[in-house]
Amino acid sequence: MTPYRAVIGLAGHVDHGKTLLIKALTGITTARAHEQAIGMTQDLGFAHFDDGQGNTIGVIDVPGHERYIRNMVAGLWSLDLVLLVIAADEGWMPMTGDHLRLLKAMGVPRLLVCINKCDLVSPDELLLLEESLLERVMDESGMVPDIVSVSAKTGENMAALHAAIVRQLAELPASHAAREQGAPRLYVDRVFTANGTGTVLTGTLQQGRLKVGDKLRLYPADREVQIRSLQAYHQSVDEIGAVCRVAVGLKKVPHKEVARGHCLTSTVGQCEAATHLIVRLNAESLSGKVLRPSLHNKEVEVALGSWHGRARFVPIKDTQLARLIFTSPIPCFFGQPLAIIRHGSSELLHGARIVWCGDIQPARRKALHALLGELPEKLEHYNPATLQLGLNGYVLASRFDQQPEQVTPLGEWLLDNCWLAQSRDQLLATLANEPLSAAELATRFGIALPVTQALLQQLKSELLIRLHHDKWQPGSGESEDDLGEEAQLVLKVVRDQGKEGYEPGKLGPGGVALDPFITRKLPAALQQGLQQKGALQKQLRNLARLKYLVQLDGPIYYDAALYNQMVAAVLAGQQVGDLIDMASFKEITGLSRKYAIPFCLRMEMDGWVRREENERRVLRLPQTQDEMESA
Repeated sequence: MTPYRAVIGLAGHVDHGKTLLIKALTGITTARAHEQAIGMTQDLGFAHFDDGQGNTIGVIDVPGHERYIRNMVAGLWSLDLVLLVIAADEGWMPMTGDHLRLLKAMGVPRLLVCINKCDLVSPDELLLLEESLLERVMDESGMVPDIVSVSAKTGENMAALHAAIVRQLAELPASHAAREQGAPRLYVDRVFTANGTGTVLTGTLQQGRLKVGDKLRLYPADREVQIRSLQAYHQSVDEIGAVCRVAVGLKKVPHKEVARGHCLTSTVGQCEAATHLIVRLNAESLSGKVLRPSLHNKEVEVALGSWHGRARFVPIKDTQLARLIFTSPIPCFFGQPLAIIRHGSSELLHGARIVWCGDIQPARRKALHALLGELPEKLEHYNPATLQLGLNGYVLASRFDQQPEQVTPLGEWLLDNCWLAQSRDQLLATLANEPLSAAELATRFGIALPVTQALLQQLKSELLIRLHHDKWQPGSGESEDDLGEEAQLVLKVVRDQGKEGYEPGKLGPGGVALDPFITRKLPAALQQGLQQKGALQKQLRNLARLKYLVQLDGPIYYDAALYNQMVAAVLAGQQVGDLIDMASFKEITGLSRKYAIPFCLRMEMDGWVRREENERRVLRLPQTQDEMESA
């Protein structure tokens, strides 16, 4: 048989012998000294045994008392198999039913009913109990479990229990490789400090692999951590795969920054730190409760992974959905099972699955709820990126292993074809009315800025728009974003000078020469390029050739748009043949004589006016804005 790893758990009513049963199975006492003194398990206990075929099986002992129901859920979330332990002399108890409902809610895949203390009843009584328990478990869970009767105290039939466990886990090797290939996922159930190691966290590695030196993410803080050491079942290892109980030593992470309920995963683990969830309530847990007025917008307790805490419960009308609102972020995953428990009691209100992590704008909720209503019953193989694509119209291509249908790749994004056509039309229609920056367009249409930029580049490549003065506008021609980084910075500095113009070598702010004022803003490699002899002047001349700048005598460089605005202001209200004196030039443009004379010379060069002694005669007038820009 192919080697595998697995973790099982024992659940059941308090004092039905779970802890003693684990000792009989593994030889390990999971109860701590204070728990042994009171005869009650209060927190999770851990053990392990060899299945006789070279596989190590981890065992989790969960509390049976209703006061520790949240601790029980912390032990259930990652199990491959649960033994529901029922004492032969007491039979079915209220907590037995509570535990079974929790097992179902948390999606435990395999169930084995273990009748303990069989030495305390007669064979006939035991046979009747087995039949009644089988019928009750089937009625309440829909599962058809194996039943094994044992006595942990005398050791009777323990070999049969061992064999039944191994038989139940026999199908695991088929899925073992796939589980190890997933992103690591480990919910923390204990944190402590060890001499020479520092902060150590323990938990069940539910999927993926861990290796000493790996850099991972710890949620909900979303901070990077690095693995210093690994232990599995008291043995130091360099690498370990799921499913396995592990102790992880972290480098330079203070003990106080890690707690039960935190989640260790990788950057591709798709873990979310969310204060808002939308969950789909399990059909068998509804029973009319979702619309019960006493629950609407009330505080409940939620348990998922090894985390538990309070949330506000808001059912969504006419659906199986509900919103859970938390006071602080919790680490969670799409499709993850959780338990909703009545605040202050052990009553399971609902089992549920997470179908959306994070808040959403009220205006978009109806569309999201419609999409969530179309989700398949089983979520294990559903890619939540499909929801993002349906809701937003776009999603990162990296979120899909195989490209879905009816989408168009654009850079690192996949765009829904219908959404793409509509968005292109909206962008073009808007820009026909007013030039806008990419950021302004992204805000106006509620599209992520990187997607907006990709769409604009697509439209530009089709010669439909161009970038001018950091604003997108209709038309083809030179587009500012095609300029190199050096040229863009030089252009910005010239524009910032306004009507003062830019003169190479001129002193700028604080008496600093503008040449180094430009170059010191650039990365080292670009600085070296501009500091070469004539490099800056070359950039200026090239920008003038491309009509981003206008060169006046001096040389003085003006932003082309500013120059055209000043020309238009001078010619406004004039007729061909009119004379304009220098005083009018200075008054209209606001230029001193130092700049007004080079400005007039440039207007003469462009054919707008002709000098006649101390005045300029108007030769032509601009007909359109395009004519101004092409002059």
